[in-house]
Amino acid sequence: MKSLFRMDEKKLMSLVIVLAAMTSVVTYLNLSENSGVTHHVIDLEVDHLELDKPMYMDDGIPLNPAVVQRDLGHYLCILHTNVVYIYAPGADSEILHCILTRFGYLKDLFITIPVNKRSSAKDRGYHDVRSTQYLRPSGVTSPLRVYREETINVFSQPARYDREIMTEMFPENARYITMLRLPIHRFAADFVSSRLDKHFNTTAKAESPKMYLDNPEYWESQKTTSYCTRNCMSAVLGFPLDETMDMRDFQATLDAITQLDSDFALVLIYEYLDQSLVLLKRHMCWGVTDIMHYVATTSLPKKETLARLSTEEHIRNFRRVNSVDYLVYDYFNQTLWRRIKAEGPDFHKEVENFRNVQSQVAKYCRTAVDNWTSANETVIAGTTWNEKFDFTRKMCYTFGREKREWGSLLKERYFTSKRRPYKISLPKLKV
Repeated sequence: MKSLFRMDEKKLMSLVIVLAAMTSVVTYLNLSENSGVTHHVIDLEVDHLELDKPMYMDDGIPLNPAVVQRDLGHYLCILHTNVVYIYAPGADSEILHCILTRFGYLKDLFITIPVNKRSSAKDRGYHDVRSTQYLRPSGVTSPLRVYREETINVFSQPARYDREIMTEMFPENARYITMLRLPIHRFAADFVSSRLDKHFNTTAKAESPKMYLDNPEYWESQKTTSYCTRNCMSAVLGFPLDETMDMRDFQATLDAITQLDSDFALVLIYEYLDQSLVLLKRHMCWGVTDIMHYVATTSLPKKETLARLSTEEHIRNFRRVNSVDYLVYDYFNQTLWRRIKAEGPDFHKEVENFRNVQSQVAKYCRTAVDNWTSANETVIAGTTWNEKFDFTRKMCYTFGREKREWGSLLKERYFTSKRRPYKISLPKLKV
């Protein structure tokens, strides 16, 4: 009888130990999810995830969030698949928009699109967001797509940040991110891509960014539309500006910066794109192929052009009418580098590895899309920061798609009943 009691006592103690261990694991994961900190665990055995395949559990529910294995270091991190991207025209050259859209598309997540077409000529990028403006899973008519929940996983549409409304629209664990760019360079890029000269009423048209930068106050007085040309990043991020898009109150601006720093998981910087993307990869628990991109050769002013525009006089002139944007940019530029420093010395080695992978893939794709007798795939060797993987010719086209192409693919996915043959469109590659 005593031996039997001792056996039951041992079982009871074992059960208590197991329950305590399970409680610790749950607490660990909750802390990981809430704090955004990546924790490391040794030798966890999980199945390797394959490229271009949705990540599902056995019952078909997407892993969101999930604990997954990344890289060869066998570490654990929390996978984030719900993301809200707020962007200003010209701030990212559509690179991050395409990265996020491709990520959601390949993982079979729901990426919302506008329900109705908008007239974007006057105020593109600064709409007050309303939930009725965007498609939800229940609005999908294609019989090929079935979504079990009314969840928007990826949002990457022109909209002004509104914390109150967006909290109701998107999942509680959604990660808010944005990308900033040196204000004068953002203006130059948007001037070219959006033809800003059309927004000024004067016989002496501002035919180049230089003409505007010579005398910004004059050209601001000649505007005929509400299209933003000053403090545009601050405007889209919901900063308090007056009717002329200038700073309303200095303290209110500082308070808005503090609130933005609290609300957003990441604020990336275009001038340090590679570092920003690797930081995004680590924070979101993504793989190296999730952040890869191609740069269209015709989408931006050349570096030489930007250098000619960035004279001391032009910068001084532009700062006068973009003081809020410069405050925001300088603050989050410093914040980015503080976060990079906290990642440790191996971060910069991972950035170099990312650049090397990008270069190998771009070089292969440049050959593959022009020469169908070349190899159908190239092998990217495994490193400390990425596993070995094959990159195929078809993936070259997928990774080279531009914003308009992704929009068309999403409409086809949501509203057509038949799959069309795979359409080839050559990406514009730059090695």
